[in-house]
Amino acid sequence: MVPQGEAGILVENTLTDVESLVVQAQRAERATWNGQEGLRLENGLVLLPEIARQDTRIEVWIGSDGPAYPGIAFRVADALNYELAYAVPHVTGQWDAVQYDPVFHGSNTWQLYYGPGYQAAAKVPTGCWFHLQVDVRGERAAIAVDGQPSLVVEHLAHAVRAGSLGLWTYLPAHFRDLRVSRPPDIPAGDLATAPAGAVTTWFVEGYGVIEAEPNGAVNLNRILPPSVGEARLVRRLELMAEQEVEFTLGYSDVLSLELDGQVIHQGEHTFQGFADRAARGYAEIRESLRHVLAAGIHELAVALQVKEGFGWGLVLAVRGEGVRWLPAE
Repeated sequence: MVPQGEAGILVENTLTDVESLVVQAQRAERATWNGQEGLRLENGLVLLPEIARQDTRIEVWIGSDGPAYPGIAFRVADALNYELAYAVPHVTGQWDAVQYDPVFHGSNTWQLYYGPGYQAAAKVPTGCWFHLQVDVRGERAAIAVDGQPSLVVEHLAHAVRAGSLGLWTYLPAHFRDLRVSRPPDIPAGDLATAPAGAVTTWFVEGYGVIEAEPNGAVNLNRILPPSVGEARLVRRLELMAEQEVEFTLGYSDVLSLELDGQVIHQGEHTFQGFADRAARGYAEIRESLRHVLAAGIHELAVALQVKEGFGWGLVLAVRGEGVRWLPAE
C-alpha cells in the first residue's frame, strides 16, 4: 500500500500483501488470475488498515469465474455495519447487476433497497477483469462499472461519517489494483420514492419508533439484529365516517397483519432464485386487501419474522378518504 499525499491519488494498493489487510472473511489469499496478481476473496470482508474516509473515490479491478457478488465497502463502522456497493456478473444486463446494499447488524438488506436509486442495469462480465468505481460525497454515492452510466444513490442509509474502506464478496472473486482518491462532484440521480399512502412511521414494541426509508420500506435491521427473530409493529388510525379502506403491502420475510385484533393477511416472501423479479424476495408491494371500516379508531399490527439475511421489513400503504394517523406510540 503506497500513500500518495494530498494531491491526486491518496492510496494505491496492489492487494498482493494479504497480511497487511484486516481479514473478516472465510478466505483471503494472494492469487494470480487472468495473468494478474491480486487478492482472491471468498465470503466476507477485508479492510485497508489505518484508512478512514468520509468523502472519497474508491476504484478496484474485479473478476470472477462464475456467480459472485464482489464489491466495495465504505464508511465501515465495524465488521457488522457499513455501506456496500457491488456488481453481479451472473445477472449482467438485468435491473440488479449493480446494487447498493447497506449492511446493518451483520445483515445485508438488498431486499429492502430495490428499484430506482438503489439498483441499476449494467454489463458485468464473467471470466475477465472489470473496473468498479464508487464516489462518495455527503449523503450521496455514485457506483459505476467499466465507465457505464452510474447508479446514483441520493440518500445513503447510514449516517454521514468517516469510516474504514474495504472489499467484500459473497462467493469467490478476485480483486487487484485498488486506488483511493478525492471524489468529484456527483450528478443527480433517480430518487427513491414511497408509494402513495405509505405508512412511514411505526412503533416497534419493546424498541420504540422507526421511520421508513425513502422508498417507503421499514428496515428493521436498523434497530434489531436478525437473531431477535421476530418483531411487532403497531400503528393506529382514525376515520370520521364508515368507508372502504385499501391496504397494499410487501414484506420480507414472514408476515402476519392484524386489523383490530383480527388477522387479515399472512404470508412468506423470501429469496427463491433468479427466475424473475418476484423470485428475488423484495419487500415491494405485491398484495392488496380491502375492508369496510366503521367510523372511529382502528389499530394495525404487524408481526414480522426473519428467515434469511437479505433484509427484514415491510412496505404498507393505506388508502381511504380522510384517514387520520394517530401518533406512533
